[in-house]
Amino acid sequence: MLNRHTAPDIKTAADLNVQEPEIRQTRAGVPVYILRSGTQEVLKTELVFAAGNMAAPVPLLATATNDLLDEGTAKYSSAELAEALDYFGAYLESESGADWSSVTLFTLSKFSQKTLPFLMELVCAPAFPEQEIRTYRQQGKQRLAVNLTKVDFLARRKFIQALFGEAHPYGRIIKPEDYDQLSTEALKKYHQSGYLNGLRAVFIAGQASEESISAILKAIDESGLQSGSLPAAERIFPETSKQFSEKTDALQSAIRIGRRLFTRHHPDYFKFSVLNTILGGYFGSRLMSNIREDKGYTYGIGSGLVSQDQEGYFFISTEVGAEVREAAIHEIYLELKKLREELVSPQELRLVKNYLTGAFQRSIDGPFALADKHKMLCLNNLNTSYLKEYLAAIEQVSAAEIKDCANLYFQEGDLTEIVVGK
Repeated sequence: MLNRHTAPDIKTAADLNVQEPEIRQTRAGVPVYILRSGTQEVLKTELVFAAGNMAAPVPLLATATNDLLDEGTAKYSSAELAEALDYFGAYLESESGADWSSVTLFTLSKFSQKTLPFLMELVCAPAFPEQEIRTYRQQGKQRLAVNLTKVDFLARRKFIQALFGEAHPYGRIIKPEDYDQLSTEALKKYHQSGYLNGLRAVFIAGQASEESISAILKAIDESGLQSGSLPAAERIFPETSKQFSEKTDALQSAIRIGRRLFTRHHPDYFKFSVLNTILGGYFGSRLMSNIREDKGYTYGIGSGLVSQDQEGYFFISTEVGAEVREAAIHEIYLELKKLREELVSPQELRLVKNYLTGAFQRSIDGPFALADKHKMLCLNNLNTSYLKEYLAAIEQVSAAEIKDCANLYFQEGDLTEIVVGK
């Protein structure tokens, strides 16, 4: 019987064993990661393609292709597809990002073979009807027009453009005229290269029977989907800059400060992750404590480290009242200076380490979350040992190393600053 008067043993994340996936291959050599776990009779099948913005020749094409996959296929209208999936209690989800695009089927395990044909139909034979593209153009332009009135949206666009430049796929921004370039022919051409010839990996998670797995592998093989990878982009980037864009009707100013940085493969990635968390990576961070709790300049402020396939970047983001904009920027740089000049206290460092190890444990809780973790490893060409190295590095990093890291990457002259507001 459970003794509730005795506290359970404390275990660190380093004690956890992360379940290794079973790895198979399609006939075309695409890796298939299988995680049989969980107590619910559900199954997730995700197909990941080298069809993000990095592979697209022009802005918006990758996003539009992914968004319009479910607007009708060779066999089904969009309504018929939705109704058929709904009948089985299943649904499809598509996503497109800087590097990769994906299509995912969530279904009850017992219906996996009945719903699988709809996934393959969506991936292999989208119709991209001209009528749906016209609607997409109209709605997209309206949505963009609304977003262009928002200072946070404008600051985010200008920041990415300032870091990478419009010549690099990561630095592209969508303009109203980009919607006019969308057509059935353009989308089908990109679908051919990015999807039919761009399958990067397959992830199967949940209650997966051998029969279901065999059916998925057979369907992929019979579809003719070929493997694909991302093209390399030229590394020609703008110099760091400070930009202010006037928006006279704005009540707030959006602030973005940051720099190009590195991917997960860099030796300083783990240390910088701890440094970033101290600065602005969680609710108790220094930026939140100072600029929100103490000064009351904003409802929220944070910082982040983004690792993409070929480049990474660091950012600080917030919105403040126009009248306290300069004061908020001063406080941000003051917090960066403190990290360069002062050692983090043992208490604060222990708190952040505990936060990060706890966040890691939450990130592998359940079969779908675990599959997402292995997806991150696969798409970054890493293996499971990386997770143990991450946990060990967090536990071992010292205050002196945090200070050295801040001096390397938080020099004001290396930072790009974008402000949009009144």
